[in-house]
Amino acid sequence: MSELADRLARARAEARALAVGNGAAQVGSVAEAYRVQDALAANAGKVRGWKVSALIPEQQRGYPTDRPVAGPLFAPFFHASPAGLTRARFVTPLLECEIAYRLGRDLPARVQPYDRAEIEEAVEALVPAIEIADCRWPAEASELLKLADDMGNGAFVAGEAVRHWRGIDLRGREVALSLDGDEIARGLCTRILGDPLMGVVGLANAQPLPAGGLKRGQIVTTGTCITPVPMKAGKYVADFGSLGRVEMTVG
Repeated sequence: MSELADRLARARAEARALAVGNGAAQVGSVAEAYRVQDALAANAGKVRGWKVSALIPEQQRGYPTDRPVAGPLFAPFFHASPAGLTRARFVTPLLECEIAYRLGRDLPARVQPYDRAEIEEAVEALVPAIEIADCRWPAEASELLKLADDMGNGAFVAGEAVRHWRGIDLRGREVALSLDGDEIARGLCTRILGDPLMGVVGLANAQPLPAGGLKRGQIVTTGTCITPVPMKAGKYVADFGSLGRVEMTVG
């Protein structure tokens, strides 16, 4: 697993895709994909957060598993808005506008499931964000290989934290993504499960996770509110209305 992690780390550093080759034989389960993530974490620096996926059974069958899965967001690829990025640092990047949550305390694995009220109490802030999804495997690679590759994270841009978020009703709220002033995508903030906080609930109950699990100060980003769009050069603004804006310039 450490050898595969080294291959993935080099591919990310060099912005190139890998051939599936014998990688498929090395990753045959979620547990093995997480072992690769552990190996990546040993060299990639601090884990700033998590991206969660497979929140519904239809998505889980691709792994296969009966629970959500996650990929760590490593510090070298975690940016504050406004951010400046270079297109050449990615392979096939897609932009996603997301609702994330910052944890105010650790959420360790336990036998009794967490409920929504507990997770709401544990979250200290809502964070509007842009994720750059970018996989180092080709499209035909298995979901497990993509999971091993940080679940296809390329970079993450976090907006300003919204601390007084509990009284905000996300129903009907939209995010609009623009490129150089022209709107290119729009979507609902509740596209994920009708309540994006349930993505954090699902992940908290899908432990153990690699790289030490869910820790205070980390964010959990819950999935895209828009149909992902290819990243080009230019200035992007994700406007979440009263929740704030996330800005990113790509050169």
